[in-house]
Amino acid sequence: MKKTSLFFLILIILSARAFSYNWFDDRYVELSIGSKFGLSNDALQIGEVLKKNVVLDLRKMADQIPSSGITMNANMLPEISLNFRFKKFQLGFKTASDVWMTGSLSKDLFDYLGKGNTLNQTVSISQSLNVDAFAYEEVSVGFKIKEFKIVAKPTLFVPVLHAGSRNGTLNLSNLSDGSLNVDYSSDIEIYSAYPIAGGGGFKGGFGFDLGASVSYPLLEFLTLTGNARIPIVPGQLKYKTVQTTTMQFTTTVDKIINGSLGSNNFSSSHRDSVSASYFINRPMKFSIFADYKPPVGWLILTGGLGMGFRHPFTEDKDSFAFFGEYYLSGTLKFLKFLSFTFSTEYYEQIFIHQFSFSVNARVIELVLGINAQSADFYKSCSGGGLGGLFAVKLGY
Repeated sequence: MKKTSLFFLILIILSARAFSYNWFDDRYVELSIGSKFGLSNDALQIGEVLKKNVVLDLRKMADQIPSSGITMNANMLPEISLNFRFKKFQLGFKTASDVWMTGSLSKDLFDYLGKGNTLNQTVSISQSLNVDAFAYEEVSVGFKIKEFKIVAKPTLFVPVLHAGSRNGTLNLSNLSDGSLNVDYSSDIEIYSAYPIAGGGGFKGGFGFDLGASVSYPLLEFLTLTGNARIPIVPGQLKYKTVQTTTMQFTTTVDKIINGSLGSNNFSSSHRDSVSASYFINRPMKFSIFADYKPPVGWLILTGGLGMGFRHPFTEDKDSFAFFGEYYLSGTLKFLKFLSFTFSTEYYEQIFIHQFSFSVNARVIELVLGINAQSADFYKSCSGGGLGGLFAVKLGY
């Protein structure tokens, strides 16, 4: 009887501790594995393409494409981290990758497919491609000085790949004899840490940037946080490969229907990887956030504004880009261990509207999310792209 009473007493104490404020959220040690990912475009609805029987209205498509053409984006951010948190000190280690890709086609292609062109008139279609892939190791060290919480995030990174092409052209001509002439050429410059053509080992040059955040409780229920990530030493890619593709053929509608391209000449080749020195940084960023936690305890509101610089301090002026960022979210918590978050943000030139939920049993937490996204705001709300996130957190 005494043992049974003691067991229930311990159970009651642990339960009371479990439902006390922040006990579920603040683990002393935590291992986290997860990733964010997304795929989008700024002109077409993915739902129109992902059908069993796809029917494409080419004229309607041509009218929907913006004057700047169509832009497609893909991103992936897998990571694994280990964190230690104490009352006035925290220490964390993160191993992660950051893959970002964007490509575009000019509107002329869709105008040609949907509306055609006049005889003997040449339609010139341009394309572009940019790919960045980084791997990095981040250490975070945080401590409190009076009311201020300061976290420093020194990061050692290595660029794995940078690919770019802005000179891809496709020329289409309807000739007076009823034939179609197609002429395509493209050079893609690929800088990498490994030789694309083989015959060598890893030659990535490590870079270093410094991130930091400072938080201050302006009010009991309102906390302000400033964030910065500043490049210090650029990473270096030491191989260069040029992928060259050319295609030329003349055909007719009858030949296409019969499965023949007519007279054609196609070639795709790459030049051998050669030694190079391409310096590149991760995006430089600055932001400020406000966290509002009203006394009810089950609601958290967050808002932030920021700005970023892609390829800062680079010799490749065409790849430099400045962009603003924002973030708005609301989190609802139920019984301390179940939460739902609704958020909208503009992150690295992509609009993302996301719903996620978390089931937290202290020793294990599962986070899942799904979002709609696109580089165009309207398309981000109407099916221009999809993405998501997942994370598993273990600890105590």
